[in-house]
Amino acid sequence: MNEADSELIAASFLKRGFELTAELKAADAVVVNTCTVRQRAEDKAISQIGRLRVWKEKHPEGKLFIVGCAAQKLGGKYLKNRFPFVDEVVGAKSIDSMDEVVELSFGKGRGTHATRTIFNSPISAFVTIMRGCSLKCSYCIVPAVRGPAEFLPVETILEDAAARIKGGAKEIILLGQTVNAWRRGKTGFAGLLEKVAALPGLERLRFMSPHPLYFDADFFSVYGDNPKIARHMHLPAQSGSDKILKGMRRGYTRAQYLDLVSKIRKAAPGSAVSTDFIVGYPGETEADFRETLSMVGESGISFAYCFKYSKRLEEPGLAPDIGEPEIEERLERLLAEVKKNSGDILNERIGRIEEVLLESEDHGRTSANFVARLEQTDAGPRKPGSLVRMEITGVRKNTLRGKLIP
Repeated sequence: MNEADSELIAASFLKRGFELTAELKAADAVVVNTCTVRQRAEDKAISQIGRLRVWKEKHPEGKLFIVGCAAQKLGGKYLKNRFPFVDEVVGAKSIDSMDEVVELSFGKGRGTHATRTIFNSPISAFVTIMRGCSLKCSYCIVPAVRGPAEFLPVETILEDAAARIKGGAKEIILLGQTVNAWRRGKTGFAGLLEKVAALPGLERLRFMSPHPLYFDADFFSVYGDNPKIARHMHLPAQSGSDKILKGMRRGYTRAQYLDLVSKIRKAAPGSAVSTDFIVGYPGETEADFRETLSMVGESGISFAYCFKYSKRLEEPGLAPDIGEPEIEERLERLLAEVKKNSGDILNERIGRIEEVLLESEDHGRTSANFVARLEQTDAGPRKPGSLVRMEITGVRKNTLRGKLIP
């Protein structure tokens, strides 16, 4: 979401004649798009702002913008008092007003659609379909800094996706905090997937991140029937313990999560599922943690982002019951289990024929979101953005290797 917001912000500058630069000393404007989902992210943002004092002293005419979630949490008054060299503060809830803020500093601009892919490969583009979240997970600060869920209109989403495809994207990634909760009028998330997938020139459609509470029969029907929808889902679990899931207010049990994973693979065999886990949540015992460990193999996840619990909300009782060394030790055990499981799943792909969307002449991603590289180069020209068939012949590190099928 922050990467998509950064591209939206960059567009406000691009249409006013700016160019992106990796050289700070060459910049006329600097934007720090902040995150606060964990304390470390907020601390890094504060440190980065502090370091920009030197840039501002050398470029007093330059403009410094602090935006995003940490800006929302900390507030403009606090940030400007602590860092008086900051020019503008725009919180996450006001991110859509960024163009107006930039206009006050640099004029109206050309008004052209100047969105540019910054973070993904040139053939893949983000399209935001919703902002905020209306759930109340006990550990999560997102609803406080981004506000309740707001769903963008179908027309806006289709126009944005079509513009990205016209600009060269072959893959669209729909974004939302609980992306599959999207609904406008009589159109639900499944209907939106059908409409976006039907856009001319689109080869593959992804979305992230869905929430286990918002799947329905219509989704599984569309997911199973439409091969343009990627056979991969990043489905955050957070824990394998029912006790911890209840404390987190996730709204589902371990059994319900595993049943959902089974339905995904039944609808589209070969689908890969990745996830998120939090280690050291308040009240987590060794037995609770072992349930998370066992869930890695039982769910057959292809990958997991694993994090130590970071207190973000002032709720009574929400403090880890174990020390930092033990939390770190659990995290290492979980990462090792995920790595082993990921390796097994990659090796299971050997011998299969995979559909690969090329990002360069010799590598790309499968529909299940595995990186794949062509070993042989005698099958003719391969253009980035092409959809090819590859026989998987081996695995090197985290990359599938194979040969092109004519």
